[in-house]
Amino acid sequence: MSKNYMDENVVEKKINWFPGHMKNALMDIEDNKIKLADCILYVLDSRSPNACINPKVDKIVHHKPIIYVFNKIDLADEKRVIEIQKQYEAEGKITILSNASSNQFRNQIKNALKKVLAEKIERNKQKGISPTYKVLVLGVPNTGKSTLINMLSGERKTKASNIAGVTRTNQWVKIDDTFILCDTPGILWPKFDDIISRNLAYIGCLSDKEFDMSDLGFELMNLIYEKYPENLQEKFDVDFEFDAFLELYDRFCIKRGYIMRKNEIDYTRAGKSFIDDFRSGKFGRITLE
Repeated sequence: MSKNYMDENVVEKKINWFPGHMKNALMDIEDNKIKLADCILYVLDSRSPNACINPKVDKIVHHKPIIYVFNKIDLADEKRVIEIQKQYEAEGKITILSNASSNQFRNQIKNALKKVLAEKIERNKQKGISPTYKVLVLGVPNTGKSTLINMLSGERKTKASNIAGVTRTNQWVKIDDTFILCDTPGILWPKFDDIISRNLAYIGCLSDKEFDMSDLGFELMNLIYEKYPENLQEKFDVDFEFDAFLELYDRFCIKRGYIMRKNEIDYTRAGKSFIDDFRSGKFGRITLE
């Protein structure tokens, strides 16, 4: 291969990703929206849920009740996600699995909201009042917050996209007579270590513009090769009883026809293609953590 993908400098790199609109949105959430909220739906991508957690989330939400939604479960290794879910619950966190593209999870999420707010709902019932409870939907970009709200409301009320950072404003959406949800912009934090930034990039929570796609695609395939070799074996019909990952990656590039002049491989196109295939689930159900 013409590039040195194993350059140790790549591993040591730190990423600083905190655009101005995110800083302003985070300040608005902390200063205004949290005060209005009765509870929080914190949406995680099940392919890398821990990477989606802001380390200061408890401070941000002022310890209001949080339901951690392991979203996109249809793309993830459900067995591994359940193991992570049990770790959360052992820490006293409330969790639920979800695929925001499927209506089958609608009642489960609404029931979870009623459970976490049960005491407040009962107090208001004793007073003879039935208010609409405000739920703040938080998460990093592109975890499916808008799609989740559309699923819960039963119609398309918020703009959803597979591109990180589409939601830029707060949108309040009434999903029934009991709950109103606020769809917030995807919020990151100022600095990540390399593992977190890479995992967020793989699942599409960071802009592809911040990365060398040839490196990113290569490193993602290497990670999947280590964790889910059977997925690649099924996809490419290859024998994995050899220690030649570079050969496998070149085989992928050539199979896709990513060849430039002088028969050199176009690793940038190949990397982007591999990442797109992973994000759409073409390599099977995978959880990176």
